[in-house]
Amino acid sequence: MSTLKSQVGKWKLNWKSLPRGPEGSAWVDIQGHGEVEVHWRVDSQGISIQTESGISGFDLKAELDESGQKVYSVVQRNIHAEWSGVTVSLGEAGAQTASRVPQVKVTRLKAQMPGKMIRVMVKLDQIVEKDQPLMVMEAMKMENEIRAPVPGRVSQVHVIEGQAVETGAELLRIDPLT
Repeated sequence: MSTLKSQVGKWKLNWKSLPRGPEGSAWVDIQGHGEVEVHWRVDSQGISIQTESGISGFDLKAELDESGQKVYSVVQRNIHAEWSGVTVSLGEAGAQTASRVPQVKVTRLKAQMPGKMIRVMVKLDQIVEKDQPLMVMEAMKMENEIRAPVPGRVSQVHVIEGQAVETGAELLRIDPLT
């Protein structure tokens, strides 16, 4: 069973299930405080997290440290608390750490303006070529074809035909071919 572990300030978090997608819920074991149900929603600046004690928004910024491990700076929006050097590890029962996970450049396609998805021409796990048409979005009374900026495999599709999207909304992800 895969787990996700992270530490924010003095809080050590062990996600009981992997958070996936732009929104959802999971149980998190907070060291010293027990298990808490967490609901999340990704927004254009970071993530909003809701627990039984309320909703908090966090701005996230990722960087690579000198060893090549991804570390995050986290700012809590409503109280402006800030943490740096936040790490996340993913592995089988916590045995594998993020430093052992190969760094992969994922391409995230985001909406450049608000609009409506007219056509989605790719499916999950589909292999795409650079410049291949992926979807068509209507914005400002014009149809805009969105093409693959890189070759790869479609690993996530976040929209469906007829869906309205806001500026910055993630449309899909393309993983590199290995």
